[in-house]
Amino acid sequence: MSILIKNCRIFTGLEDTLRPIGWVLTENNLISAIGEGDSNLSADKIIDAKGRTLLPGMMNLHVHIQRRHVSRGNALFRSGATNVAACPESERILYALRNAWYELSIGTTTIRDLTSQSRVSNKLRDYFNIGIFNGPRLITCGTAIACTGGHGAHRNHEDSLEADGPYEVAKAVRLEIKEGAQFIKMMASGGLAGMPEYEHPDWVEFTSEEFEAGIKAAHSHQKKVTVHAMGELPPLTAIKAGVDGIEHGTKLTDESISLMLKNNIYYVPTMSGITALADREDEKGSKEMAQTVRELVVWPQRESVRKAYRAGILIGAGTDTLGELVHELELMEDCGMTRPDAIRTATLHAAKIIDKEDCLGQIRPGFIADMFIIDGNPLDSLGNLRNVRDVICRGIHVTEKWMCNLQ
Repeated sequence: MSILIKNCRIFTGLEDTLRPIGWVLTENNLISAIGEGDSNLSADKIIDAKGRTLLPGMMNLHVHIQRRHVSRGNALFRSGATNVAACPESERILYALRNAWYELSIGTTTIRDLTSQSRVSNKLRDYFNIGIFNGPRLITCGTAIACTGGHGAHRNHEDSLEADGPYEVAKAVRLEIKEGAQFIKMMASGGLAGMPEYEHPDWVEFTSEEFEAGIKAAHSHQKKVTVHAMGELPPLTAIKAGVDGIEHGTKLTDESISLMLKNNIYYVPTMSGITALADREDEKGSKEMAQTVRELVVWPQRESVRKAYRAGILIGAGTDTLGELVHELELMEDCGMTRPDAIRTATLHAAKIIDKEDCLGQIRPGFIADMFIIDGNPLDSLGNLRNVRDVICRGIHVTEKWMCNLQ
Protein backbone atom coordinates (compact mmCIF):
# COMPACT_ATOMS: atom_id res chain seq x y z
CA MET A 1 0.00 0.00 0.00
CA SER A 2 1.42 3.38 -1.02
CA ILE A 3 0.10 6.86 -0.23
CA LEU A 4 1.07 10.16 -1.84
CA ILE A 5 0.27 13.23 0.26
CA LYS A 6 0.61 16.29 -1.96
CA ASN A 7 0.11 20.05 -1.70
CA CYS A 8 1.11 20.11 1.97
CA ARG A 9 3.32 22.27 4.12
CA ILE A 10 5.52 20.04 6.25
CA PHE A 11 6.72 20.25 9.83
CA THR A 12 9.40 17.57 9.76
CA GLY A 13 9.94 17.58 13.52
CA LEU A 14 13.61 18.46 13.20
CA GLU A 15 13.40 21.94 11.68
CA ASP A 16 12.00 25.04 13.39
CA THR A 17 9.98 26.16 10.39
CA LEU A 18 7.52 24.61 7.97
CA ARG A 19 8.82 23.43 4.65
CA PRO A 20 7.09 25.07 1.66
CA ILE A 21 4.40 23.27 -0.28
CA GLY A 22 5.58 19.80 -1.12
CA TRP A 23 4.75 16.11 -0.94
CA VAL A 24 5.44 12.90 0.99
CA LEU A 25 5.31 9.37 -0.41
CA THR A 26 4.80 6.31 1.78
CA GLU A 27 5.25 2.67 0.81
CA ASN A 28 3.93 -0.06 3.08
CA ASN A 29 4.44 1.38 6.56
CA LEU A 30 7.42 3.64 5.85
CA ILE A 31 8.05 7.11 4.46
CA SER A 32 9.92 6.49 1.23
CA ALA A 33 10.44 10.00 -0.17
CA ILE A 34 9.78 13.67 0.54
CA GLY A 35 10.06 16.63 -1.81
CA GLU A 36 9.08 20.20 -2.58
CA GLY A 37 6.70 21.52 -5.21
CA ASP A 38 4.35 19.36 -7.22
CA SER A 39 4.75 15.62 -7.73
CA ASN A 40 3.86 13.42 -10.66
CA LEU A 41 4.48 10.22 -8.67
CA SER A 42 1.82 7.54 -8.63
CA ALA A 43 0.48 5.77 -5.54
CA ASP A 44 -2.34 3.47 -4.48
CA LYS A 45 -3.97 6.40 -2.70
CA ILE A 46 -3.49 10.14 -3.21
CA ILE A 47 -4.40 12.67 -0.52
CA ASP A 48 -4.55 16.29 -1.63
CA ALA A 49 -3.80 18.34 1.47
CA LYS A 50 -4.81 21.56 -0.29
CA GLY A 51 -2.14 23.65 1.42
CA ARG A 52 -2.73 22.23 4.90
CA THR A 53 0.04 21.23 7.31
CA LEU A 54 1.46 17.73 7.66
CA LEU A 55 3.16 16.77 10.95
CA PRO A 56 4.61 13.63 12.54
CA GLY A 57 2.02 11.66 14.50
CA MET A 58 1.82 12.87 18.09
CA MET A 59 2.74 10.78 21.12
CA ASN A 60 1.00 10.96 24.47
CA LEU A 61 3.54 9.69 26.99
CA HIS A 62 1.36 9.49 30.09
CA VAL A 63 -2.07 7.93 29.72
CA HIS A 64 -4.28 5.50 31.62
CA ILE A 65 -6.04 4.10 28.61
CA GLN A 66 -8.85 2.29 30.42
CA ARG A 67 -10.14 5.55 31.93
CA ARG A 68 -9.07 8.17 29.38
CA HIS A 69 -12.69 8.91 28.40
CA VAL A 70 -13.22 10.30 31.92
CA SER A 71 -11.40 13.39 30.62
CA ARG A 72 -14.25 14.04 28.21
CA GLY A 73 -16.97 13.82 30.85
CA ASN A 74 -17.73 16.03 33.81
CA ALA A 75 -17.23 13.68 36.75
CA LEU A 76 -14.65 14.40 39.42
CA PHE A 77 -11.45 12.46 38.78
CA ARG A 78 -11.56 10.73 42.15
CA SER A 79 -15.01 9.28 41.53
CA GLY A 80 -14.78 8.75 37.76
CA ALA A 81 -11.49 6.84 37.81
CA THR A 82 -12.61 4.69 40.75
CA ASN A 83 -15.86 3.81 38.98
CA VAL A 84 -13.97 2.63 35.91
CA ALA A 85 -11.60 0.56 38.04
CA ALA A 86 -14.57 -1.17 39.68
CA CYS A 87 -15.95 -2.34 36.33
CA PRO A 88 -15.48 -5.91 35.08
CA GLU A 89 -12.36 -6.43 32.97
CA SER A 90 -14.44 -6.97 29.81
CA GLU A 91 -15.98 -3.53 30.23
CA ARG A 92 -12.63 -1.89 30.92
CA ILE A 93 -11.19 -3.46 27.75
CA LEU A 94 -14.02 -1.84 25.78
CA TYR A 95 -13.39 1.52 27.45
CA ALA A 96 -9.70 1.19 26.62
CA LEU A 97 -10.42 0.33 22.99
CA ARG A 98 -12.78 3.26 22.55
CA ASN A 99 -10.31 5.60 24.23
CA ALA A 100 -7.45 4.41 22.01
CA TRP A 101 -9.51 4.98 18.88
CA TYR A 102 -10.48 8.47 20.04
CA GLU A 103 -6.85 9.39 20.69
CA LEU A 104 -5.90 8.11 17.24
CA SER A 105 -8.64 10.16 15.60
CA ILE A 106 -7.08 13.38 16.96
CA GLY A 107 -3.59 12.59 15.67
CA THR A 108 -2.13 10.59 18.57
CA THR A 109 -0.49 7.61 16.89
CA THR A 110 1.54 6.42 19.90
CA ILE A 111 0.23 6.07 23.46
CA ARG A 112 2.33 5.21 26.50
CA ASP A 113 0.16 3.69 29.20
CA LEU A 114 1.32 4.30 32.78
CA THR A 115 -0.58 1.46 34.52
CA SER A 116 -3.97 -0.14 34.21
CA GLN A 117 -5.79 -2.52 36.50
CA SER A 118 -5.26 -6.21 35.66
CA ARG A 119 -2.86 -5.11 32.89
CA VAL A 120 -5.66 -4.17 30.49
CA SER A 121 -3.24 -2.03 28.49
CA ASN A 122 -0.94 -5.02 27.87
CA LYS A 123 -3.88 -7.00 26.54
CA LEU A 124 -5.08 -4.21 24.24
CA ARG A 125 -1.52 -3.71 22.96
CA ASP A 126 -1.34 -7.39 22.07
CA TYR A 127 -4.77 -7.30 20.38
CA PHE A 128 -3.53 -4.47 18.17
CA ASN A 129 -0.26 -6.27 17.43
CA ILE A 130 -1.90 -9.51 16.30
CA GLY A 131 -4.58 -7.70 14.29
CA ILE A 132 -7.80 -8.44 16.18
CA PHE A 133 -8.32 -4.68 15.99
CA ASN A 134 -6.28 -1.90 14.43
CA GLY A 135 -5.26 1.05 16.50
CA PRO A 136 -2.45 3.31 17.71
CA ARG A 137 0.89 2.04 18.94
CA LEU A 138 0.66 1.16 22.63
CA ILE A 139 3.69 1.09 24.92
CA THR A 140 2.80 -0.31 28.33
CA CYS A 141 4.11 -1.02 31.82
CA GLY A 142 1.26 -3.29 32.89
CA THR A 143 0.74 -2.60 36.58
CA ALA A 144 2.66 -0.03 38.60
CA ILE A 145 4.56 -0.99 41.75
CA ALA A 146 3.72 0.74 45.04
CA CYS A 147 4.39 0.27 48.72
CA THR A 148 1.58 -1.17 50.82
CA GLY A 149 -1.18 1.42 50.87
CA GLY A 150 0.81 3.69 48.55
CA HIS A 151 -0.35 5.69 45.54
CA GLY A 152 -2.62 3.57 43.39
CA ALA A 153 -2.96 0.95 46.14
CA HIS A 154 -4.71 2.78 48.97
CA ARG A 155 -8.24 1.78 47.96
CA ASN A 156 -9.91 -1.24 46.40
CA HIS A 157 -9.88 -1.74 42.61
CA GLU A 158 -6.68 0.23 42.17
CA ASP A 159 -3.93 -0.29 39.60
CA SER A 160 -0.73 -0.84 41.58
CA LEU A 161 0.97 -3.98 42.80
CA GLU A 162 2.01 -3.69 46.45
CA ALA A 163 5.58 -4.56 47.43
CA ASP A 164 7.71 -3.75 50.48
CA GLY A 165 11.41 -4.21 51.03
CA PRO A 166 14.11 -4.62 48.36
CA TYR A 167 13.45 -8.34 47.77
CA GLU A 168 9.71 -7.91 47.21
CA VAL A 169 10.18 -4.83 45.01
CA ALA A 170 12.66 -6.70 42.78
CA LYS A 171 10.26 -9.65 42.63
CA ALA A 172 7.38 -7.34 41.61
CA VAL A 173 9.51 -5.83 38.84
CA ARG A 174 10.37 -9.29 37.53
CA LEU A 175 6.69 -10.25 37.61
CA GLU A 176 5.72 -7.23 35.49
CA ILE A 177 8.45 -8.08 32.98
CA LYS A 178 7.17 -11.65 32.88
CA GLU A 179 3.65 -10.30 32.19
CA GLY A 180 4.87 -8.24 29.25
CA ALA A 181 5.86 -4.84 30.64
CA GLN A 182 7.91 -2.77 28.19
CA PHE A 183 9.05 -0.46 30.99
CA ILE A 184 8.52 -0.29 34.74
CA LYS A 185 6.62 2.30 36.74
CA MET A 186 7.18 2.78 40.47
CA MET A 187 5.18 5.03 42.78
CA ALA A 188 7.73 7.29 44.46
CA SER A 189 5.25 9.54 46.24
CA GLY A 190 1.69 9.98 47.30
CA GLY A 191 -0.64 11.70 44.89
CA LEU A 192 -3.90 13.58 44.61
CA ALA A 193 -6.57 10.91 44.09
CA GLY A 194 -6.78 9.94 47.78
CA MET A 195 -5.91 13.27 49.33
CA PRO A 196 -6.32 14.16 52.16
CA GLU A 197 -7.62 10.91 53.64
CA TYR A 198 -5.12 8.40 52.23
CA GLU A 199 -2.11 10.18 50.72
CA HIS A 200 -0.15 13.39 50.21
CA PRO A 201 2.11 14.44 47.30
CA ASP A 202 5.07 15.06 49.64
CA TRP A 203 5.15 11.53 51.07
CA VAL A 204 8.15 9.41 50.07
CA GLU A 205 6.77 5.91 49.49
CA PHE A 206 9.89 3.82 48.79
CA THR A 207 13.27 3.83 50.50
CA SER A 208 16.49 4.31 48.55
CA GLU A 209 17.22 0.60 48.95
CA GLU A 210 13.82 -0.35 47.55
CA PHE A 211 14.27 1.95 44.56
CA GLU A 212 17.73 0.58 43.89
CA ALA A 213 16.51 -3.02 44.00
CA GLY A 214 13.66 -2.33 41.56
CA ILE A 215 15.83 -0.32 39.20
CA LYS A 216 18.57 -2.97 39.21
CA ALA A 217 16.04 -5.71 38.44
CA ALA A 218 14.60 -3.69 35.57
CA HIS A 219 17.91 -2.59 34.10
CA SER A 220 19.20 -6.16 34.14
CA HIS A 221 16.44 -6.90 31.62
CA GLN A 222 17.02 -3.70 29.59
CA LYS A 223 13.84 -2.08 30.89
CA LYS A 224 13.66 1.59 31.87
CA VAL A 225 12.10 2.71 35.14
CA THR A 226 9.96 5.81 35.47
CA VAL A 227 8.39 7.08 38.68
CA HIS A 228 5.25 8.87 39.77
CA ALA A 229 6.95 11.58 41.81
CA MET A 230 5.48 14.72 43.36
CA GLY A 231 6.87 16.94 46.10
CA GLU A 232 10.58 17.67 46.60
CA LEU A 233 12.10 14.62 48.30
CA PRO A 234 10.35 11.77 46.38
CA PRO A 235 11.82 12.62 42.94
CA LEU A 236 15.23 13.40 44.44
CA THR A 237 15.30 10.02 46.22
CA ALA A 238 14.42 8.20 43.00
CA ILE A 239 16.90 10.22 40.95
CA LYS A 240 19.75 9.37 43.32
CA ALA A 241 18.78 5.70 43.10
CA GLY A 242 19.24 5.69 39.31
CA VAL A 243 15.74 6.08 37.85
CA ASP A 244 15.34 6.86 34.12
CA GLY A 245 12.33 9.18 34.14
CA ILE A 246 10.21 11.46 36.31
CA GLU A 247 6.43 11.69 35.87
CA HIS A 248 4.69 14.84 37.21
CA GLY A 249 7.72 16.33 38.99
CA THR A 250 5.67 18.98 40.72
CA LYS A 251 8.45 20.47 42.89
CA LEU A 252 11.78 19.74 41.25
CA THR A 253 14.62 21.24 43.25
CA ASP A 254 17.76 22.68 41.70
CA GLU A 255 19.62 19.58 42.90
CA SER A 256 17.09 17.29 41.20
CA ILE A 257 17.34 19.20 37.93
CA SER A 258 21.13 19.18 38.04
CA LEU A 259 21.22 15.41 38.58
CA MET A 260 18.57 14.82 35.90
CA LEU A 261 20.69 16.71 33.38
CA LYS A 262 23.88 14.89 34.44
CA ASN A 263 22.26 11.45 34.25
CA ASN A 264 20.06 11.99 31.16
CA ILE A 265 16.81 11.56 33.10
CA TYR A 266 13.70 12.60 31.17
CA TYR A 267 10.67 14.50 32.47
CA VAL A 268 6.96 14.08 31.65
CA PRO A 269 5.07 16.77 33.65
CA THR A 270 1.37 16.11 32.77
CA MET A 271 0.46 19.74 33.53
CA SER A 272 -2.84 19.63 31.67
CA GLY A 273 -4.09 16.65 33.67
CA ILE A 274 -3.23 18.16 37.04
CA THR A 275 -4.65 21.54 36.04
CA ALA A 276 -7.88 19.88 34.87
CA LEU A 277 -8.21 18.04 38.18
CA ALA A 278 -8.09 21.33 40.09
CA ASP A 279 -10.50 22.98 37.65
CA ARG A 280 -13.06 20.18 38.03
CA GLU A 281 -12.90 20.35 41.80
CA ASP A 282 -13.58 24.07 41.46
CA GLU A 283 -16.47 23.59 39.03
CA LYS A 284 -18.10 20.99 41.31
CA GLY A 285 -17.97 23.25 44.34
CA SER A 286 -14.85 21.84 46.02
CA LYS A 287 -13.27 25.28 46.16
CA GLU A 288 -10.97 24.54 49.08
CA MET A 289 -9.63 21.34 47.50
CA ALA A 290 -9.13 23.11 44.17
CA GLN A 291 -7.11 25.87 45.82
CA THR A 292 -5.06 23.32 47.78
CA VAL A 293 -4.17 21.44 44.60
CA ARG A 294 -3.21 24.66 42.82
CA GLU A 295 -0.98 25.87 45.64
CA LEU A 296 0.54 22.49 46.43
CA VAL A 297 1.00 21.16 42.91
CA VAL A 298 -0.14 23.23 39.92
CA TRP A 299 1.83 26.44 40.39
CA PRO A 300 5.06 24.84 41.69
CA GLN A 301 4.95 22.42 38.75
CA ARG A 302 4.84 25.26 36.23
CA GLU A 303 8.02 26.65 37.77
CA SER A 304 9.61 23.18 37.68
CA VAL A 305 8.93 22.95 33.95
CA ARG A 306 10.36 26.43 33.34
CA LYS A 307 13.56 25.53 35.19
CA ALA A 308 13.87 22.11 33.55
CA TYR A 309 13.46 23.55 30.05
CA ARG A 310 16.02 26.28 30.67
CA ALA A 311 18.44 23.65 31.97
CA GLY A 312 18.06 21.49 28.87
CA ILE A 313 16.20 18.51 30.38
CA LEU A 314 14.54 16.20 27.84
CA ILE A 315 10.80 16.87 28.30
CA GLY A 316 7.93 14.82 26.90
CA ALA A 317 4.20 15.52 26.66
CA GLY A 318 1.66 13.50 28.62
CA THR A 319 -1.86 14.20 29.76
CA ASP A 320 -2.60 11.72 32.56
CA THR A 321 -6.33 10.97 32.81
CA LEU A 322 -7.98 14.37 32.62
CA GLY A 323 -5.63 16.39 30.44
CA GLU A 324 -5.64 17.17 26.72
CA LEU A 325 -2.53 16.83 24.59
CA VAL A 326 -2.73 20.14 22.73
CA HIS A 327 -3.43 21.93 25.99
CA GLU A 328 -0.30 20.25 27.38
CA LEU A 329 1.71 21.78 24.53
CA GLU A 330 0.10 25.17 25.13
CA LEU A 331 1.14 24.98 28.77
CA MET A 332 4.67 24.09 27.65
CA GLU A 333 4.67 27.32 25.63
CA ASP A 334 3.38 29.23 28.66
CA CYS A 335 6.38 27.87 30.57
CA GLY A 336 8.80 29.38 28.08
CA MET A 337 9.15 26.79 25.33
CA THR A 338 9.27 27.84 21.72
CA ARG A 339 6.37 26.49 19.67
CA PRO A 340 8.60 24.09 17.69
CA ASP A 341 10.01 22.72 20.94
CA ALA A 342 6.53 22.38 22.41
CA ILE A 343 5.49 20.27 19.39
CA ARG A 344 8.67 18.22 19.77
CA THR A 345 7.62 17.19 23.28
CA ALA A 346 4.95 15.11 21.51
CA THR A 347 7.06 14.13 18.48
CA LEU A 348 10.87 14.13 18.24
CA HIS A 349 11.61 14.42 21.95
CA ALA A 350 8.87 11.95 22.84
CA ALA A 351 10.45 9.45 20.44
CA LYS A 352 13.77 9.84 22.28
CA ILE A 353 12.09 9.08 25.60
CA ILE A 354 10.63 5.80 24.30
CA ASP A 355 13.89 4.89 22.49
CA LYS A 356 12.37 5.15 19.03
CA GLU A 357 14.12 8.26 17.74
CA ASP A 358 15.49 6.19 14.85
CA CYS A 359 12.01 5.49 13.44
CA LEU A 360 9.40 7.86 14.95
CA GLY A 361 8.91 11.55 15.66
CA GLN A 362 10.03 12.93 12.28
CA ILE A 363 8.80 13.07 8.71
CA ARG A 364 11.88 11.59 7.12
CA PRO A 365 12.61 8.84 4.57
CA GLY A 366 12.97 5.48 6.28
CA PHE A 367 10.85 6.47 9.28
CA ILE A 368 7.50 4.85 10.11
CA ALA A 369 4.64 6.61 8.32
CA ASP A 370 2.82 8.05 11.35
CA MET A 371 1.53 11.50 10.34
CA PHE A 372 -1.50 13.76 10.51
CA ILE A 373 -2.85 16.70 8.53
CA ILE A 374 -4.34 19.83 10.10
CA ASP A 375 -5.93 23.06 8.97
CA GLY A 376 -3.73 26.05 9.70
CA ASN A 377 -0.17 26.55 10.84
CA PRO A 378 0.74 25.22 14.32
CA LEU A 379 3.64 27.67 14.48
CA ASP A 380 1.11 30.52 14.33
CA SER A 381 -0.96 28.92 17.10
CA LEU A 382 -0.59 25.54 18.78
CA GLY A 383 -4.38 25.50 18.94
CA ASN A 384 -4.40 24.70 15.23
CA LEU A 385 -3.25 21.18 16.16
CA ARG A 386 -6.87 20.54 17.12
CA ASN A 387 -7.99 21.03 13.50
CA VAL A 388 -7.28 17.44 12.43
CA ARG A 389 -8.35 16.46 8.90
CA ASP A 390 -6.52 13.17 8.21
CA VAL A 391 -4.46 10.68 10.19
CA ILE A 392 -1.99 8.15 8.80
CA CYS A 393 -0.84 5.38 11.15
CA ARG A 394 1.80 2.84 10.09
CA GLY A 395 1.26 3.89 6.49
CA ILE A 396 -2.53 3.39 6.58
CA HIS A 397 -5.08 6.16 6.16
CA VAL A 398 -7.10 5.95 9.36
CA THR A 399 -10.83 5.41 8.94
CA GLU A 400 -13.50 3.92 11.17
CA LYS A 401 -13.58 0.88 8.89
CA TRP A 402 -9.82 0.39 9.27
CA MET A 403 -9.89 0.72 13.04
CA CYS A 404 -12.56 -1.97 13.30
CA ASN A 405 -10.48 -4.13 10.96
CA LEU A 406 -13.38 -4.54 8.54
CA GLN A 407 -12.64 -5.70 5.00
